[in-house]
Amino acid sequence: MSRVMIVEPLPLMRQAIAQVMQRLGHEVVAEVENGQEALVHARSDGPELVVLELAIEGLGGLDLIRRLKLRDPALQLLVYTGQSSSHFARLCVQAGADGFVNKHDEPLELERGLQAVVHGRQYFPRESRRAPTPVGGKELDTLSARELTVLELISEGRSNQAIAEQLSISYKTVSTYKTRLQEKLQVDSRLALATIAQRNGIGSSGVATLAESESKAEHLQDPTQQALMRAMLEASPNPMFVRDREGRLLLCNQPFLAWHHASVERVLGGRLTDAFWFTAEEGQRYQARYDELLEKGQAFTNQLDIEFLGEPHFMRFWIEPWRDAEGNVQGMVGSFEDLTDRQILLGQLRDAHEHAQARYREVTGFAHVVHDDLLEPLQRLQTSLAAVEVPLPGQHALRTITQRLAQLQRLLNLDQQRPPLVPAQLDITRWLEARLATFSAQLSKGFVAPTLEIKEVTARQLWIDGERLGALFDCLLEHLSEAAPMAPLRINLATRLQLNGAVSLNLAITLCRPLEHRRGIALQLCRNLTQSMDGSFRVVHENGETAFLIGLESAAAL
Repeated sequence: MSRVMIVEPLPLMRQAIAQVMQRLGHEVVAEVENGQEALVHARSDGPELVVLELAIEGLGGLDLIRRLKLRDPALQLLVYTGQSSSHFARLCVQAGADGFVNKHDEPLELERGLQAVVHGRQYFPRESRRAPTPVGGKELDTLSARELTVLELISEGRSNQAIAEQLSISYKTVSTYKTRLQEKLQVDSRLALATIAQRNGIGSSGVATLAESESKAEHLQDPTQQALMRAMLEASPNPMFVRDREGRLLLCNQPFLAWHHASVERVLGGRLTDAFWFTAEEGQRYQARYDELLEKGQAFTNQLDIEFLGEPHFMRFWIEPWRDAEGNVQGMVGSFEDLTDRQILLGQLRDAHEHAQARYREVTGFAHVVHDDLLEPLQRLQTSLAAVEVPLPGQHALRTITQRLAQLQRLLNLDQQRPPLVPAQLDITRWLEARLATFSAQLSKGFVAPTLEIKEVTARQLWIDGERLGALFDCLLEHLSEAAPMAPLRINLATRLQLNGAVSLNLAITLCRPLEHRRGIALQLCRNLTQSMDGSFRVVHENGETAFLIGLESAAAL
Protein backbone atom coordinates (compact mmCIF):
# COMPACT_ATOMS: atom_id res chain seq x y z
CA MET A 1 0.00 0.00 0.00
CA SER A 2 0.98 3.69 -0.32
CA ARG A 3 2.64 6.20 1.93
CA VAL A 4 0.11 9.07 2.12
CA MET A 5 0.35 12.78 2.90
CA ILE A 6 -2.91 14.63 3.70
CA VAL A 7 -3.12 18.36 2.93
CA GLU A 8 -6.26 19.72 4.58
CA PRO A 9 -6.81 22.95 6.59
CA LEU A 10 -9.54 21.54 8.90
CA PRO A 11 -8.27 19.26 11.71
CA LEU A 12 -11.46 17.17 11.89
CA MET A 13 -11.41 16.60 8.15
CA ARG A 14 -7.73 15.56 8.31
CA GLN A 15 -8.61 13.06 11.01
CA ALA A 16 -11.52 11.66 8.98
CA ILE A 17 -9.41 11.25 5.85
CA ALA A 18 -6.62 9.62 7.86
CA GLN A 19 -9.08 7.06 9.24
CA VAL A 20 -10.20 6.20 5.71
CA MET A 21 -6.55 5.83 4.63
CA GLN A 22 -5.72 3.53 7.53
CA ARG A 23 -8.84 1.44 7.03
CA LEU A 24 -7.83 0.88 3.42
CA GLY A 25 -4.35 -0.18 4.52
CA HIS A 26 -2.40 2.96 3.62
CA GLU A 27 0.26 4.52 5.86
CA VAL A 28 -0.27 8.21 6.71
CA VAL A 29 3.22 9.72 6.91
CA ALA A 30 2.26 13.42 7.15
CA GLU A 31 -0.77 15.60 7.89
CA VAL A 32 -0.36 19.30 7.03
CA GLU A 33 -2.66 22.29 6.75
CA ASN A 34 -1.00 24.55 4.14
CA GLY A 35 0.98 24.49 0.93
CA GLN A 36 4.36 25.48 2.39
CA GLU A 37 4.31 22.63 4.91
CA ALA A 38 3.26 20.24 2.14
CA LEU A 39 6.38 21.07 0.10
CA VAL A 40 8.61 20.55 3.14
CA HIS A 41 7.08 17.17 4.07
CA ALA A 42 7.08 16.03 0.44
CA ARG A 43 10.89 16.25 0.57
CA SER A 44 11.40 14.87 4.09
CA ASP A 45 8.74 12.11 4.33
CA GLY A 46 8.72 10.80 0.77
CA PRO A 47 4.96 10.21 0.29
CA GLU A 48 3.76 8.21 -2.70
CA LEU A 49 0.20 9.56 -2.64
CA VAL A 50 -1.07 13.05 -1.71
CA VAL A 51 -4.72 13.80 -0.88
CA LEU A 52 -5.23 17.55 -0.88
CA GLU A 53 -7.83 20.29 -0.53
CA LEU A 54 -7.56 23.15 -3.05
CA ALA A 55 -8.54 25.89 -0.56
CA ILE A 56 -5.34 25.97 1.51
CA GLU A 57 -3.09 28.75 2.76
CA GLY A 58 0.49 29.49 1.79
CA LEU A 59 0.04 28.30 -1.79
CA GLY A 60 -3.04 27.77 -3.89
CA GLY A 61 -3.92 24.12 -4.34
CA LEU A 62 -3.33 24.29 -8.09
CA ASP A 63 0.12 25.81 -7.56
CA LEU A 64 0.92 23.06 -5.06
CA ILE A 65 -0.09 20.35 -7.56
CA ARG A 66 2.23 21.80 -10.20
CA ARG A 67 5.17 22.08 -7.82
CA LEU A 68 4.75 18.58 -6.42
CA LYS A 69 4.46 17.08 -9.92
CA LEU A 70 7.48 19.06 -11.12
CA ARG A 71 9.52 17.67 -8.23
CA ASP A 72 8.29 14.06 -8.58
CA PRO A 73 6.29 13.20 -11.74
CA ALA A 74 5.55 9.71 -10.31
CA LEU A 75 3.80 11.15 -7.26
CA GLN A 76 0.06 10.35 -7.24
CA LEU A 77 -2.27 13.28 -6.46
CA LEU A 78 -5.94 13.03 -5.52
CA VAL A 79 -7.84 16.29 -5.04
CA TYR A 80 -10.54 16.05 -2.36
CA THR A 81 -12.18 19.46 -2.20
CA GLY A 82 -15.37 21.36 -1.62
CA GLN A 83 -14.77 23.56 -4.66
CA SER A 84 -16.89 23.47 -7.80
CA SER A 85 -16.24 20.40 -9.96
CA SER A 86 -17.45 22.30 -13.03
CA HIS A 87 -14.45 24.63 -12.94
CA PHE A 88 -11.73 23.15 -10.77
CA ALA A 89 -11.77 19.54 -11.98
CA ARG A 90 -10.73 20.72 -15.43
CA LEU A 91 -8.00 22.93 -13.98
CA CYS A 92 -6.73 20.07 -11.81
CA VAL A 93 -6.39 17.91 -14.93
CA GLN A 94 -4.30 20.65 -16.54
CA ALA A 95 -2.18 21.10 -13.39
CA GLY A 96 -1.27 17.40 -13.34
CA ALA A 97 -3.56 15.85 -10.71
CA ASP A 98 -4.49 12.17 -11.05
CA GLY A 99 -7.99 12.39 -9.57
CA PHE A 100 -10.71 14.74 -8.36
CA VAL A 101 -13.45 14.03 -5.82
CA ASN A 102 -15.89 16.63 -4.52
CA LYS A 103 -16.60 16.61 -0.79
CA HIS A 104 -20.30 17.05 -1.53
CA ASP A 105 -20.37 13.67 -3.30
CA GLU A 106 -21.29 10.50 -1.42
CA PRO A 107 -18.49 9.22 0.92
CA LEU A 108 -17.80 6.14 -1.21
CA GLU A 109 -16.56 8.41 -4.02
CA LEU A 110 -13.40 9.10 -2.02
CA GLU A 111 -12.65 5.40 -1.74
CA ARG A 112 -13.34 4.87 -5.45
CA GLY A 113 -11.05 7.74 -6.32
CA LEU A 114 -8.29 6.36 -4.08
CA GLN A 115 -8.55 2.89 -5.59
CA ALA A 116 -8.34 4.27 -9.13
CA VAL A 117 -5.37 6.57 -8.46
CA VAL A 118 -3.41 3.94 -6.50
CA HIS A 119 -3.77 1.51 -9.42
CA GLY A 120 -2.49 4.08 -11.92
CA ARG A 121 -5.83 5.23 -13.35
CA GLN A 122 -7.24 8.74 -13.52
CA TYR A 123 -10.48 9.55 -11.71
CA PHE A 124 -12.27 12.74 -12.77
CA PRO A 125 -15.88 13.83 -13.31
CA ARG A 126 -16.87 13.27 -16.91
CA GLU A 127 -17.50 16.95 -17.58
CA SER A 128 -13.89 17.79 -16.81
CA ARG A 129 -12.74 15.61 -19.73
CA ARG A 130 -14.92 17.44 -22.24
CA ALA A 131 -14.88 21.06 -23.35
CA PRO A 132 -15.47 23.26 -20.33
CA THR A 133 -19.09 24.25 -19.73
CA PRO A 134 -19.10 26.25 -16.49
CA VAL A 135 -22.20 26.63 -14.40
CA GLY A 136 -24.00 29.83 -15.30
CA GLY A 137 -22.54 29.99 -18.80
CA LYS A 138 -18.96 30.70 -19.87
CA GLU A 139 -18.37 33.85 -17.82
CA LEU A 140 -15.49 32.19 -15.91
CA ASP A 141 -14.08 30.31 -18.89
CA THR A 142 -11.43 32.96 -19.64
CA LEU A 143 -9.99 33.00 -16.11
CA SER A 144 -6.62 31.49 -15.27
CA ALA A 145 -6.11 29.17 -12.31
CA ARG A 146 -4.59 31.94 -10.19
CA GLU A 147 -7.42 34.32 -11.12
CA LEU A 148 -9.96 31.70 -10.06
CA THR A 149 -8.11 31.30 -6.76
CA VAL A 150 -8.18 35.05 -6.12
CA LEU A 151 -11.87 35.16 -7.08
CA GLU A 152 -12.57 32.34 -4.61
CA LEU A 153 -10.82 34.20 -1.77
CA ILE A 154 -12.65 37.43 -2.62
CA SER A 155 -15.93 35.51 -2.45
CA GLU A 156 -14.98 34.43 1.08
CA GLY A 157 -14.70 38.07 2.13
CA ARG A 158 -10.88 38.14 2.35
CA SER A 159 -9.20 41.53 2.18
CA ASN A 160 -6.42 42.19 -0.36
CA GLN A 161 -3.83 41.96 2.41
CA ALA A 162 -5.22 38.62 3.63
CA ILE A 163 -5.19 37.24 0.08
CA ALA A 164 -1.60 38.43 -0.40
CA GLU A 165 -0.50 36.69 2.79
CA GLN A 166 -2.29 33.45 1.93
CA LEU A 167 -0.90 33.24 -1.62
CA SER A 168 2.57 34.60 -0.68
CA ILE A 169 2.32 37.43 -3.21
CA SER A 170 2.40 41.20 -2.84
CA TYR A 171 -0.56 43.43 -2.04
CA LYS A 172 -0.04 45.19 -5.37
CA THR A 173 -0.22 41.88 -7.25
CA VAL A 174 -3.55 41.09 -5.59
CA SER A 175 -4.87 44.49 -6.68
CA THR A 176 -3.74 43.72 -10.23
CA TYR A 177 -5.57 40.39 -10.18
CA LYS A 178 -8.73 42.07 -8.81
CA THR A 179 -8.62 44.71 -11.55
CA ARG A 180 -8.11 42.02 -14.19
CA LEU A 181 -11.06 40.02 -12.82
CA GLN A 182 -13.30 43.08 -12.93
CA GLU A 183 -12.26 43.76 -16.53
CA LYS A 184 -12.81 40.17 -17.68
CA LEU A 185 -16.12 39.78 -15.85
CA GLN A 186 -17.25 43.36 -16.65
CA VAL A 187 -18.07 44.39 -13.08
CA ASP A 188 -16.84 47.24 -10.90
CA SER A 189 -16.85 46.03 -7.30
CA ARG A 190 -15.74 43.23 -4.98
CA LEU A 191 -19.35 42.45 -4.16
CA ALA A 192 -20.18 41.86 -7.81
CA LEU A 193 -17.16 39.55 -8.11
CA ALA A 194 -18.29 37.63 -5.03
CA THR A 195 -21.82 37.34 -6.44
CA ILE A 196 -20.49 35.87 -9.70
CA ALA A 197 -18.34 33.41 -7.74
CA GLN A 198 -21.33 32.33 -5.66
CA ARG A 199 -23.50 31.95 -8.77
CA ASN A 200 -20.89 29.62 -10.26
CA GLY A 201 -20.42 27.54 -7.14
CA ILE A 202 -16.98 28.92 -6.23
CA GLY A 203 -15.98 29.72 -2.67
CA SER A 204 -16.83 28.40 0.74
CA SER A 205 -17.82 31.58 2.48
CA GLY A 206 -17.04 31.40 6.17
CA VAL A 207 -19.45 33.14 8.56
CA ALA A 208 -17.70 36.08 10.22
CA THR A 209 -18.79 37.24 13.66
CA LEU A 210 -20.88 40.41 13.52
CA ALA A 211 -22.56 42.19 16.41
CA GLU A 212 -26.08 42.05 15.00
CA SER A 213 -29.21 40.14 15.82
CA GLU A 214 -29.62 36.83 14.07
CA SER A 215 -33.38 37.15 13.90
CA LYS A 216 -33.26 40.49 12.07
CA ALA A 217 -31.37 38.90 9.15
CA GLU A 218 -34.05 36.32 8.40
CA HIS A 219 -34.78 38.01 5.05
CA LEU A 220 -31.48 36.59 3.77
CA GLN A 221 -32.96 33.12 3.42
CA ASP A 222 -30.07 31.62 1.44
CA PRO A 223 -27.46 30.55 4.06
CA THR A 224 -24.61 30.77 1.56
CA GLN A 225 -25.58 34.28 0.52
CA GLN A 226 -26.03 35.26 4.14
CA ALA A 227 -22.54 34.01 4.99
CA LEU A 228 -21.17 35.84 1.96
CA MET A 229 -22.76 39.11 3.03
CA ARG A 230 -21.49 38.76 6.59
CA ALA A 231 -17.97 38.01 5.45
CA MET A 232 -17.97 40.98 3.07
CA LEU A 233 -19.15 43.34 5.80
CA GLU A 234 -16.69 42.06 8.36
CA ALA A 235 -13.77 42.45 5.92
CA SER A 236 -14.59 46.11 5.26
CA PRO A 237 -12.76 48.70 7.42
CA ASN A 238 -15.44 51.27 6.54
CA PRO A 239 -19.07 51.34 7.71
CA MET A 240 -21.06 48.93 5.55
CA PHE A 241 -24.70 47.80 5.49
CA VAL A 242 -27.28 45.63 3.70
CA ARG A 243 -30.90 46.72 3.21
CA ASP A 244 -33.83 44.79 1.75
CA ARG A 245 -36.27 45.88 -0.96
CA GLU A 246 -38.24 48.02 1.50
CA GLY A 247 -35.11 49.68 2.80
CA ARG A 248 -35.02 47.80 6.12
CA LEU A 249 -31.53 47.38 7.55
CA LEU A 250 -30.69 43.66 7.55
CA LEU A 251 -26.97 43.59 8.29
CA CYS A 252 -24.31 46.05 9.36
CA ASN A 253 -20.74 45.87 10.67
CA GLN A 254 -19.08 47.28 13.76
CA PRO A 255 -17.74 50.46 12.01
CA PHE A 256 -21.35 51.24 11.02
CA LEU A 257 -22.53 50.96 14.63
CA ALA A 258 -19.57 52.96 15.94
CA TRP A 259 -20.18 55.75 13.42
CA HIS A 260 -23.83 56.10 14.45
CA HIS A 261 -23.13 55.62 18.17
CA ALA A 262 -25.91 53.04 18.24
CA SER A 263 -26.57 49.45 19.29
CA VAL A 264 -27.64 46.63 17.03
CA GLU A 265 -31.08 46.47 18.60
CA ARG A 266 -31.67 50.14 17.85
CA VAL A 267 -30.83 50.18 14.14
CA LEU A 268 -31.54 46.76 12.61
CA GLY A 269 -34.90 46.40 10.90
CA GLY A 270 -35.38 50.16 10.50
CA ARG A 271 -36.00 51.93 7.19
CA LEU A 272 -34.29 55.14 6.09
CA THR A 273 -37.33 57.10 7.24
CA ASP A 274 -36.78 55.65 10.74
CA ALA A 275 -33.07 56.56 10.96
CA PHE A 276 -32.58 58.92 13.90
CA TRP A 277 -29.51 60.49 12.28
CA PHE A 278 -31.64 62.02 9.52
CA THR A 279 -34.30 64.67 9.81
CA ALA A 280 -37.79 63.58 8.75
CA GLU A 281 -37.39 65.42 5.45
CA GLU A 282 -33.95 63.89 4.78
CA GLY A 283 -35.21 60.40 5.64
CA GLN A 284 -38.06 60.68 3.16
CA ARG A 285 -35.78 62.06 0.47
CA TYR A 286 -33.16 59.31 0.91
CA GLN A 287 -35.83 56.61 1.06
CA ALA A 288 -37.32 57.87 -2.21
CA ARG A 289 -33.88 57.86 -3.81
CA TYR A 290 -33.26 54.33 -2.49
CA ASP A 291 -36.55 53.10 -3.98
CA GLU A 292 -35.68 54.69 -7.32
CA LEU A 293 -32.25 53.01 -7.48
CA LEU A 294 -33.72 49.70 -6.39
CA GLU A 295 -36.41 49.83 -9.07
CA LYS A 296 -33.82 50.53 -11.78
CA GLY A 297 -31.30 48.07 -10.32
CA GLN A 298 -28.62 50.76 -10.54
CA ALA A 299 -25.45 51.34 -8.55
CA PHE A 300 -24.74 54.85 -7.30
CA THR A 301 -21.70 56.68 -5.89
CA ASN A 302 -21.20 60.28 -4.81
CA GLN A 303 -19.25 62.70 -2.63
CA LEU A 304 -20.99 65.51 -0.80
CA ASP A 305 -21.07 67.73 2.27
CA ILE A 306 -23.63 66.69 4.87
CA GLU A 307 -24.51 67.59 8.43
CA PHE A 308 -24.50 64.55 10.68
CA LEU A 309 -25.70 64.81 14.29
CA GLY A 310 -25.18 68.57 14.16
CA GLU A 311 -21.62 68.42 12.73
CA PRO A 312 -20.50 69.10 9.13
CA HIS A 313 -18.85 66.19 7.29
CA PHE A 314 -17.54 65.52 3.80
CA MET A 315 -18.57 61.99 2.84
CA ARG A 316 -17.98 59.57 0.00
CA PHE A 317 -20.52 56.77 -0.31
CA TRP A 318 -21.66 54.05 -2.70
CA ILE A 319 -24.62 51.72 -2.94
CA GLU A 320 -25.42 48.92 -5.38
CA PRO A 321 -28.02 46.16 -5.73
CA TRP A 322 -27.48 42.61 -4.50
CA ARG A 323 -29.24 39.80 -6.31
CA ASP A 324 -30.29 36.22 -5.65
CA ALA A 325 -29.13 33.20 -7.64
CA GLU A 326 -31.74 33.94 -10.35
CA GLY A 327 -30.53 37.52 -10.74
CA ASN A 328 -33.49 39.20 -9.03
CA VAL A 329 -32.73 42.34 -7.01
CA GLN A 330 -33.26 41.61 -3.32
CA GLY A 331 -31.94 44.83 -1.83
CA MET A 332 -28.95 47.14 -1.74
CA VAL A 333 -25.45 46.93 -0.27
CA GLY A 334 -23.70 50.16 0.60
CA SER A 335 -20.76 51.75 2.38
CA PHE A 336 -19.46 55.21 3.17
CA GLU A 337 -16.24 56.87 4.23
CA ASP A 338 -15.73 60.08 6.19
CA LEU A 339 -13.27 62.27 4.26
CA THR A 340 -13.68 65.32 6.50
CA ASP A 341 -10.17 65.22 7.99
CA ARG A 342 -8.68 64.63 4.56
CA GLN A 343 -10.67 67.53 3.15
CA ILE A 344 -9.50 69.80 5.96
CA LEU A 345 -5.90 68.73 5.35
CA LEU A 346 -6.25 69.35 1.62
CA GLY A 347 -7.63 72.81 2.36
CA GLN A 348 -4.68 73.54 4.64
CA LEU A 349 -2.26 72.32 1.98
CA ARG A 350 -3.95 74.50 -0.64
CA ASP A 351 -3.72 77.51 1.66
CA ALA A 352 -0.06 76.79 2.38
CA HIS A 353 0.63 76.36 -1.33
CA GLU A 354 -1.07 79.62 -2.21
CA HIS A 355 0.83 81.38 0.57
CA ALA A 356 4.13 79.93 -0.69
CA GLN A 357 3.28 80.95 -4.24
CA ALA A 358 2.49 84.49 -3.12
CA ARG A 359 5.73 84.64 -1.14
CA TYR A 360 7.67 83.31 -4.13
CA ARG A 361 6.13 85.93 -6.42
CA GLU A 362 7.11 88.58 -3.89
CA VAL A 363 10.73 87.37 -3.80
CA THR A 364 10.87 87.09 -7.58
CA GLY A 365 9.50 90.58 -7.98
CA PHE A 366 12.11 91.90 -5.58
CA ALA A 367 14.83 90.11 -7.58
CA HIS A 368 13.59 91.88 -10.74
CA VAL A 369 13.83 95.21 -8.96
CA VAL A 370 17.38 94.47 -7.79
CA HIS A 371 18.40 93.41 -11.29
CA ASP A 372 16.97 96.52 -12.93
CA ASP A 373 18.42 98.82 -10.25
CA LEU A 374 21.95 97.42 -10.69
CA LEU A 375 21.97 96.95 -14.45
CA GLU A 376 21.80 100.62 -15.44
CA PRO A 377 24.53 101.84 -13.00
CA LEU A 378 26.72 98.94 -14.12
CA GLN A 379 26.33 99.89 -17.78
CA ARG A 380 27.22 103.50 -16.99
CA LEU A 381 30.26 102.33 -15.03
CA GLN A 382 31.42 100.18 -17.93
CA THR A 383 31.05 103.11 -20.32
CA SER A 384 33.00 105.41 -18.01
CA LEU A 385 35.84 102.93 -17.59
CA ALA A 386 36.09 102.13 -21.30
CA ALA A 387 38.77 104.78 -21.82
CA VAL A 388 40.62 103.99 -18.57
CA GLU A 389 43.08 101.18 -17.97
CA VAL A 390 41.51 99.18 -15.17
CA PRO A 391 43.76 96.83 -13.17
CA LEU A 392 43.18 93.09 -13.65
CA PRO A 393 41.44 92.56 -10.27
CA GLY A 394 39.04 95.36 -11.14
CA GLN A 395 38.39 93.89 -14.58
CA HIS A 396 37.71 90.51 -13.01
CA ALA A 397 35.31 92.00 -10.46
CA LEU A 398 33.48 93.95 -13.15
CA ARG A 399 33.20 90.86 -15.35
CA THR A 400 31.89 88.80 -12.42
CA ILE A 401 29.18 91.34 -11.60
CA THR A 402 28.11 91.48 -15.25
CA GLN A 403 28.02 87.67 -15.42
CA ARG A 404 25.95 87.40 -12.22
CA LEU A 405 23.39 89.90 -13.48
CA ALA A 406 23.10 87.98 -16.76
CA GLN A 407 22.59 84.75 -14.79
CA LEU A 408 19.98 86.42 -12.62
CA GLN A 409 18.13 87.66 -15.70
CA ARG A 410 18.16 84.17 -17.23
CA LEU A 411 16.98 82.66 -13.95
CA LEU A 412 14.04 85.06 -13.77
CA ASN A 413 13.11 84.50 -17.41
CA LEU A 414 13.27 80.72 -16.95
CA ASP A 415 10.93 80.91 -13.99
CA GLN A 416 8.39 83.37 -15.37
CA GLN A 417 8.33 82.69 -19.09
CA ARG A 418 8.87 78.89 -18.85
CA PRO A 419 10.27 78.58 -22.37
CA PRO A 420 9.43 75.24 -24.04
CA LEU A 421 12.11 72.66 -24.72
CA VAL A 422 13.49 72.52 -28.26
CA PRO A 423 14.89 68.98 -28.61
CA ALA A 424 17.16 67.98 -31.46
CA GLN A 425 19.28 64.96 -32.34
CA LEU A 426 22.59 65.03 -30.49
CA ASP A 427 25.62 62.74 -30.33
CA ILE A 428 26.21 63.24 -26.62
CA THR A 429 29.82 62.01 -26.65
CA ARG A 430 30.98 64.27 -29.48
CA TRP A 431 28.91 67.15 -28.15
CA LEU A 432 30.48 66.92 -24.71
CA GLU A 433 34.02 66.61 -26.08
CA ALA A 434 33.52 69.67 -28.29
CA ARG A 435 31.92 71.68 -25.49
CA LEU A 436 34.74 70.84 -23.13
CA ALA A 437 37.40 71.71 -25.70
CA THR A 438 35.82 75.12 -26.28
CA PHE A 439 35.65 75.79 -22.55
CA SER A 440 39.26 74.71 -21.96
CA ALA A 441 40.52 76.95 -24.79
CA GLN A 442 38.97 80.01 -23.09
CA LEU A 443 40.61 79.36 -19.71
CA SER A 444 43.16 81.90 -18.52
CA LYS A 445 46.71 80.95 -17.75
CA GLY A 446 46.99 79.06 -14.49
CA PHE A 447 43.55 77.48 -14.67
CA VAL A 448 43.43 73.68 -14.71
CA ALA A 449 41.53 72.19 -17.67
CA PRO A 450 38.86 69.63 -16.78
CA THR A 451 39.37 65.95 -17.59
CA LEU A 452 36.68 63.85 -19.24
CA GLU A 453 35.96 60.17 -18.60
CA ILE A 454 33.33 58.43 -20.71
CA LYS A 455 32.14 55.04 -19.41
CA GLU A 456 29.13 52.78 -19.79
CA VAL A 457 27.72 54.73 -22.73
CA THR A 458 25.16 52.36 -24.24
CA ALA A 459 23.40 55.09 -26.27
CA ARG A 460 25.07 58.08 -27.89
CA GLN A 461 22.35 59.50 -30.11
CA LEU A 462 19.87 61.44 -27.95
CA TRP A 463 16.86 63.63 -28.63
CA ILE A 464 17.47 66.51 -26.23
CA ASP A 465 17.51 70.31 -25.94
CA GLY A 466 21.19 70.91 -26.63
CA GLU A 467 21.03 74.67 -26.05
CA ARG A 468 19.60 74.32 -22.55
CA LEU A 469 21.97 71.47 -21.68
CA GLY A 470 24.87 73.60 -22.94
CA ALA A 471 23.80 76.55 -20.79
CA LEU A 472 23.71 74.26 -17.76
CA PHE A 473 27.10 72.73 -18.53
CA ASP A 474 28.83 76.09 -19.20
CA CYS A 475 27.32 77.79 -16.16
CA LEU A 476 28.45 75.05 -13.79
CA LEU A 477 31.98 74.82 -15.21
CA GLU A 478 32.42 78.60 -15.13
CA HIS A 479 31.27 78.78 -11.54
CA LEU A 480 33.56 75.98 -10.37
CA SER A 481 36.55 77.36 -12.27
CA GLU A 482 36.07 80.76 -10.64
CA ALA A 483 35.49 79.30 -7.17
CA ALA A 484 38.60 77.08 -7.30
CA PRO A 485 40.78 77.96 -10.32
CA MET A 486 43.69 75.67 -9.37
CA ALA A 487 41.58 72.65 -8.37
CA PRO A 488 41.20 69.84 -10.92
CA LEU A 489 37.74 69.15 -12.36
CA ARG A 490 36.72 65.60 -13.24
CA ILE A 491 33.78 64.96 -15.60
CA ASN A 492 32.13 61.54 -15.95
CA LEU A 493 29.49 60.63 -18.53
CA ALA A 494 27.28 57.54 -18.55
CA THR A 495 24.14 56.65 -20.50
CA ARG A 496 21.83 53.65 -20.35
CA LEU A 497 19.15 52.57 -22.81
CA GLN A 498 15.98 51.57 -20.95
CA LEU A 499 13.42 48.97 -21.97
CA ASN A 500 10.86 51.64 -22.88
CA GLY A 501 13.23 53.17 -25.43
CA ALA A 502 14.23 56.16 -23.31
CA VAL A 503 17.84 56.96 -22.43
CA SER A 504 18.96 57.90 -18.94
CA LEU A 505 21.83 60.39 -19.00
CA ASN A 506 24.06 60.75 -15.91
CA LEU A 507 26.64 63.52 -15.81
CA ALA A 508 28.93 63.92 -12.79
CA ILE A 509 31.13 67.02 -12.47
CA THR A 510 33.50 66.68 -9.51
CA LEU A 511 35.59 69.42 -7.96
CA CYS A 512 38.62 67.72 -6.39
CA ARG A 513 38.42 69.79 -3.24
CA PRO A 514 35.63 71.00 -0.90
CA LEU A 515 33.52 73.85 -2.24
CA GLU A 516 33.30 76.63 0.34
CA HIS A 517 30.35 78.56 -1.08
CA ARG A 518 27.61 76.09 -2.00
CA ARG A 519 24.91 78.64 -2.78
CA GLY A 520 24.54 81.46 -5.24
CA ILE A 521 22.88 82.62 -8.41
CA ALA A 522 24.96 80.35 -10.64
CA LEU A 523 24.15 77.13 -8.77
CA GLN A 524 20.49 78.08 -8.51
CA LEU A 525 20.40 78.66 -12.27
CA CYS A 526 21.98 75.23 -12.84
CA ARG A 527 19.38 73.62 -10.59
CA ASN A 528 16.48 75.38 -12.34
CA LEU A 529 17.82 74.55 -15.80
CA THR A 530 17.97 70.88 -14.82
CA GLN A 531 14.46 70.93 -13.39
CA SER A 532 13.12 72.62 -16.52
CA MET A 533 14.29 69.49 -18.39
CA ASP A 534 12.56 67.23 -15.82
CA GLY A 535 15.92 66.16 -14.46
CA SER A 536 17.58 65.90 -11.06
CA PHE A 537 20.42 68.04 -9.69
CA ARG A 538 22.22 66.89 -6.53
CA VAL A 539 25.32 68.01 -4.67
CA VAL A 540 27.38 65.41 -2.78
CA HIS A 541 30.25 66.25 -0.41
CA GLU A 542 32.52 63.35 0.51
CA ASN A 543 36.20 62.36 0.66
CA GLY A 544 37.25 66.00 0.45
CA GLU A 545 35.52 66.48 -2.91
CA THR A 546 32.31 68.14 -4.10
CA ALA A 547 30.38 66.34 -6.84
CA PHE A 548 27.47 67.74 -8.85
CA LEU A 549 25.28 64.89 -10.11
CA ILE A 550 22.95 65.66 -13.02
CA GLY A 551 20.38 63.09 -14.11
CA LEU A 552 18.30 63.51 -17.27
CA GLU A 553 16.07 61.31 -19.38
CA SER A 554 15.58 61.70 -23.11
CA ALA A 555 14.30 59.81 -26.09
CA ALA A 556 16.78 57.80 -28.10
CA ALA A 557 17.48 59.13 -31.59
CA LEU A 558 18.31 56.99 -34.60
